[in-house]
Amino acid sequence: MTVVTRFAPSPTGYLHIGSLRTVLYNYLYAKQHNGKFMLRVEDTDRTRYVEGSIENMLKVLASVGLIPDEGPNNPGDLGPYYQSERLDIYTQYVQQLIDSDMAYYCFCSSERLDTLRKEQQELSLPTKYDGHCRYMTAEEIQEQLDAGVPYTVRLKVPKDREVVFHDTIKGKVTVHTKDIDDQVLLKSDGFPTYHLANVVDDHLMNVTHVIRGDEWTPSTPKHILLYEAFGWTPPTFSHIPLLLGIDKKKLSKRTGDVAVEQYLEKGYLTEALINYIALLGWNPKTTEEFFTITELIARFNLEHVHKAGAIFDVDRLDFFNAHYLKSMDIDMLYHKWITYLERYNTEFLVKIQSYDESYNMKILRELTTRIKKFSDLPELTKFFYGEVGAVDTSLFLHEKMKITDMTMVQEALKLARSILETTDVGSLESIKDAFISGISNAGYKNGQVLWPVRVALSGEEFSPGALELVYILGKEKSIERIENILKQI
Repeated sequence: MTVVTRFAPSPTGYLHIGSLRTVLYNYLYAKQHNGKFMLRVEDTDRTRYVEGSIENMLKVLASVGLIPDEGPNNPGDLGPYYQSERLDIYTQYVQQLIDSDMAYYCFCSSERLDTLRKEQQELSLPTKYDGHCRYMTAEEIQEQLDAGVPYTVRLKVPKDREVVFHDTIKGKVTVHTKDIDDQVLLKSDGFPTYHLANVVDDHLMNVTHVIRGDEWTPSTPKHILLYEAFGWTPPTFSHIPLLLGIDKKKLSKRTGDVAVEQYLEKGYLTEALINYIALLGWNPKTTEEFFTITELIARFNLEHVHKAGAIFDVDRLDFFNAHYLKSMDIDMLYHKWITYLERYNTEFLVKIQSYDESYNMKILRELTTRIKKFSDLPELTKFFYGEVGAVDTSLFLHEKMKITDMTMVQEALKLARSILETTDVGSLESIKDAFISGISNAGYKNGQVLWPVRVALSGEEFSPGALELVYILGKEKSIERIENILKQI
């Protein structure tokens, strides 16, 4: 048996961070078993359709490297992949259920159903269909059809029995049919409901494992009954827990960003995002935390997914991203930075491309330990990609380093200038040796010279160290900035 998993989004907007985890688990499981991961679009609810949303989802999935083996962008033998293009298929299978007395026409108006629901609520009863049309005779049904009365088609749910299925994560699940409504399979507009289309498509597309969010657990008994009605073998079900915000409530816009695109736009590395998302609810049974996608494929186990909700914490994501920023090969990291800027910040890209690539790479290498994500870089590199203007002189004074007046600052900068004039700044080591030696020979402490140099070169209170700034800016630019400050003071 070939393992087939699927992701079946509705075109209702952005790709949610929780949906990304669903995609990832489906992808990992399929790849681990040398199977197929496919994508189809459940677009039968036309009232919620958002133009361009599926194209955006596919773009985001490609960005994070989770590309379906089969779907709208790379069709195979199982299409069409949009449910709106499969209506004839659903109609055929609905008729099959009617003919086998597994489903029935329902001619109840929306007004009657609203009244029924209201009465049930007032009596504190479960809100479900009362079976009014379930026992109509063939003559009564034909009379309504001939009169052109609008109808839906409902599943004839068996009475007084239990529906039992095994969930890979939850274990044995049992639901009594008294708690299952005679669900609508075909709506009055001719479109199938989610339940019918979902089951028919999973069967026809050979899906062997349904891995989806916990919110779909209540629907699974309905799906089991549909599989039974058709005489089909159901797939293996795995319902993964919800993602929660730090307030332990369902992750939503109110508690933070929930769209994957928002994290890509902020400049999180896809490796960090995938690594962190994989661990939200899944226990790898090891103290290790950092895994490549290849390692995740090898280690992933659905049975080790927790039943309880997992908390999505941006601080933890920052931790993972910082690890990948620091450990990634600088050439690869630079390529990712440029790709990020091409997509999200072309203005800044134009600015840095006016400088030598070697200069840009020095800056990136230095700042990888100071940034959380790529979007931090424009603010932290102002003094690298622009001039330092007038500097607040109070920044030069530093009580801890015993820099108490501007005369000391002036003398320190003059000393730094003289050291620079005779120093090879081609390596950080040569700069360090020259400054440490020159400062010691002049009778100063290191901080008394390096702090004023740092402020003079950056114009900021917080920046890379003085020696790192000299190495990146180079001799000419460093001397020029020191001389400008000397003129100011």
